[in-house]
Amino acid sequence: MSGFYSAKSEQEVSDFIFENFNKSSPLEIVGYNSKKIGRIIQSSQTLSLGSMSGILEYFPEELYIKVLPGTSIEEIESELRKKNQFLGFEPNDLGYIYSGKSNPGSIGGVVSCNLSGPGRYKNGALRDHVLGFKAVNGSGAKIKSGGTVVKNVTGYDLSKVISGSYGTLCAVTEINLKVSPIPEHEETFLINNIDYIQALEIFQIALDSSLEISGACFFPHDNVSFLTLNDVKKDTSALGLRIQGPKTSVIERIQSLKKIFKDKSVIILDVYQTSIFWREVKNLEGYANTDDSICKISLPITNMRNFIKYFENVKYKYFLDWGGNVAWCSLSNQQDLDQMRIFCLKHDGHLTVLRADDNFRKSEEFLTYSNSSLRILSKKLKESFDPKGILNPNKMYSGI
Repeated sequence: MSGFYSAKSEQEVSDFIFENFNKSSPLEIVGYNSKKIGRIIQSSQTLSLGSMSGILEYFPEELYIKVLPGTSIEEIESELRKKNQFLGFEPNDLGYIYSGKSNPGSIGGVVSCNLSGPGRYKNGALRDHVLGFKAVNGSGAKIKSGGTVVKNVTGYDLSKVISGSYGTLCAVTEINLKVSPIPEHEETFLINNIDYIQALEIFQIALDSSLEISGACFFPHDNVSFLTLNDVKKDTSALGLRIQGPKTSVIERIQSLKKIFKDKSVIILDVYQTSIFWREVKNLEGYANTDDSICKISLPITNMRNFIKYFENVKYKYFLDWGGNVAWCSLSNQQDLDQMRIFCLKHDGHLTVLRADDNFRKSEEFLTYSNSSLRILSKKLKESFDPKGILNPNKMYSGI
């Protein structure tokens, strides 16, 4: 018999998983069910953590916050803003690509998918901000890892393991996160009218400098029209370099960039425009309201140059983020997506499908890694955390 169980406590999570462990009954673990990432799961039981919501502890002076998995990102960010703090990894709000509007979901879902926005380049990925957690494994046993303050790194590697595991290893019941002070000021140095080769060269120059760039993205000329700011030209390419910190320092570093790139067409986005620009980048808002498949491609910068050249005659849209190490792509042709997978396999990259139709999610892999040992490692971790394979089975890979 199928069923939906909304747990209210860690003990209820443990009891429910233990019951299904004894029956070898597969479970789908969900929060707000706002992120349709991964393969569709065949299970008769659903365990919801969405009702386990709330901020348990928040000590701004210690730079950490402890929350339950169903706590909304909106609630966490609102509370942090009161103390002039934020989540430095800048989690993506994928609601735009699924429903055309904001829906950042719960912190449990964000951790499960290891979602990291433009801040990932300077501040690290989400997994670098998870200080500790409590969870229930696939046999119903309670586990705990890590601490509550930044200097405590006990079990930190295990925290990295569960980040991006898509609920296949355990049901997370409590999360301790590192938080960061909101920068005093920010501006964006915007370069227009360049191609991707020039963009990658500019990234290398700017990011190798001492100017502490905190965001670096590039939109080709055919993928800028969705940007809403009037100061962003819609008929040419746009490369953005974000500068954050004390206002005097930001102004000085912007002036340094002007000297370095004095031969380029430049626009400076003020603090208000900068906030909007990087929100639209972070949330992939340009890919809202379409039926295209959307994927994230991670490659070394040299191979990213080759990737864009290799697919220059393919009908798709892309923009670069994380200083050129990531391409966010939108495309409609399944064969083109297959070719991108093959390219990643051959060129030290990996591909994650963020959005696809149900037929794709039932039959195709959504994770492609050039390092085959990662799949082997995932299988071993799965067997260790979830010996009967009942938690989100086949979510990440077929057969795991």
